[in-house]
Amino acid sequence: MLIKLNKGQITLEFSILFLAILIMSLVTINNFISKNVSKDDLIINQIDIAAKSAVILINSNYKGLHLNTTLIYGGISWSENKKDIYIYISPKDLVSNDTKNFIIEYVKNYVYNTTKINISDYNITINP
Repeated sequence: MLIKLNKGQITLEFSILFLAILIMSLVTINNFISKNVSKDDLIINQIDIAAKSAVILINSNYKGLHLNTTLIYGGISWSENKKDIYIYISPKDLVSNDTKNFIIEYVKNYVYNTTKINISDYNITINP
């Protein structure tokens, strides 16, 4: 004799199966990320976002930083130990010390405000 399943019972069993697959997927993703992404990687990502934002602010004459040209954000690179971070901005010869200091301070404040991590262990250099 075959067991006849009700429509509601099939839906409930499918929902439980789907929930189990979803939980296993989340655990697997979390395990992968926690083993492959370090705190330094997250901070480098935040520094990249902050540097882009700082260049945009400078190009919009924020706080009187008026340049006769548009700065171009070229990206970042970092050392092997991920403690020395280099931010590239073009044109190099038009980036003054005031502009460099503004970018560095903006990056430090942005990272601290978003992650509550003091990045004093990181050495940030503009156009090395």
